Amino acid sequence: MSLEYSIVIPAYHAANSIEKLYEELKNYFSSAQKTFEFIVVDDCSSDSTWEVLKKIKQNNKNVKIVRFAKNFGQHAATLCGFSFAKGKFVITMDDDIEIHPDQISKLISEQTKGNYDVVYGEYKKLNQPFFRGIFTKFYKFGSKMVEGKNKGKGSPFRLIKTELAQKLSETHRHFVFIDELLLWYTSNIAFTNVTPNPNYVRKGGYSLGSLFRITTNVVMFSSASPLKLVTNIGISLAAVNFMIGLFYLVKKFVFHASAKGYTSIIVSILFSTGLIVLSIGIVAQYIGKILHDVNKKPSYHISEKFADD
Repeated sequence: MSLEYSIVIPAYHAANSIEKLYEELKNYFSSAQKTFEFIVVDDCSSDSTWEVLKKIKQNNKNVKIVRFAKNFGQHAATLCGFSFAKGKFVITMDDDIEIHPDQISKLISEQTKGNYDVVYGEYKKLNQPFFRGIFTKFYKFGSKMVEGKNKGKGSPFRLIKTELAQKLSETHRHFVFIDELLLWYTSNIAFTNVTPNPNYVRKGGYSLGSLFRITTNVVMFSSASPLKLVTNIGISLAAVNFMIGLFYLVKKFVFHASAKGYTSIIVSILFSTGLIVLSIGIVAQYIGKILHDVNKKPSYHISEKFADD
């Protein structure tokens, strides 16, 4: 029987959950009478995740494991896993069993309805930290307003046609955000509701600084929206300033009234200067991103792997 599904798991400090996740996946695919392979990319965990993965690999032929030389992030780890996938479809999941493997059936069922390239499992996250929820909502709202209704949607629980997943792994650049890259390649995307695992226990999440950095990176490096925003603000301010200037010119030369108020002038200058500096900073961030691409900064580097077929 040909290989049907490649399960790609980005793992970080998953020593307590990764073995259970594999067993649950094995039980699901056995009962569904479908074939699968288990691909785990360890994002340089400092706990015993790698040792647990080697144990799983030793006892199971359908397991491929990869370890990064340093921490490159969840999306880079997922993208790396795509390059090892041999199944007809790739399914991505988190390592903490927030979504139980039995929910995979919903992804498969939805994909067969319209032969979709990508199917996302949508769900409300359990035990989500307050600040993470704020940044998530901010990103999704801003993405939909600027880029379209499908921007900002999605989740780590997704089914992707393997040829598309491998295309992403071949053509990606330094900044990796898989959901954005998928929208560059296809609009044949579906969404289905899935149920979170009620026994899920959240691991330690991102720090506030990391959440802010991820959100700003996604907004700035996945689109030109900040540049468009700055352009629109500049045009609006120029129009307002023109009207104000015209008002004072008419007031002076037609009505012979003197224009007083040094405070308003200083405030206008400071505001305009601040906006100019902000605009330069945004442009500088884009230039820095271009510099990383020119210098071919790697998205990830593998230090060790056991991925023989």
